Amino acid sequence: MVEPFSLDDNRTLVETHFGFRDMPFGVAPDPSFFFLDQHYAEGLEILAEGIKAKKGLLLVTGEVGTGKTILLRKLMRHLHASTRFVFVSTSHLTSDGLIDFIVEDLGLRTEGKTGFEIAQALKDYLLQQSRAAKTVALLIDEAQKLSDGALESLCDLSNLETDQEKLLQIVLVGQPELINKLRQPALQRIKQRIAIHHQTRALSLASDMEYYIRHRLRAAGYEGPEIFNQKALEAICRG
Repeated sequence: MVEPFSLDDNRTLVETHFGFRDMPFGVAPDPSFFFLDQHYAEGLEILAEGIKAKKGLLLVTGEVGTGKTILLRKLMRHLHASTRFVFVSTSHLTSDGLIDFIVEDLGLRTEGKTGFEIAQALKDYLLQQSRAAKTVALLIDEAQKLSDGALESLCDLSNLETDQEKLLQIVLVGQPELINKLRQPALQRIKQRIAIHHQTRALSLASDMEYYIRHRLRAAGYEGPEIFNQKALEAICRG
């Protein structure tokens, strides 16, 4: 009996034939494939400086497929030595669920504690990290899917501060509809706290797309001759 040919078999054949270490066009937001053109380099620098300067609340918006999540992953690698990151990709959190997720990720004990005691434990932890010259940053991906209650709770989190600095850096990341959501009267408090707003964009030039394709191939370990001729590249760019 002939075994069915699986997708994994196909992937292995492609990797072996071309000498890839990884598949060059996978959907996972692997920061190893981060495309450091001028726009994305600026975005990385803006977010990194905003966190290091402890601006408090940062916003990143962009259409689907414009590299928002991989930008976050690259940011985490870029600042890993000085920053403790909490990455939230769950999109259906309540306000209480968000706080619970944060304290659990940070390893804080909350058994038997009231909401006030949990909030105080979080503040004590953030103060401890600040005294140790460490920054704590909360990254929330697909933030447009958060409930209004969860978004409102971010106001309380952004109020965790000393006289000199914000204790928790918050980066909200989502599709353009997040901007409209934050315009609701009930969410004006959080909208007013946004210190930096960075917008990602799709590659606009055919030359950028060609460079991006070649960059992904090199990042995957390919060292051979060009795989795509000019006509193939042009066809890809046209979509």
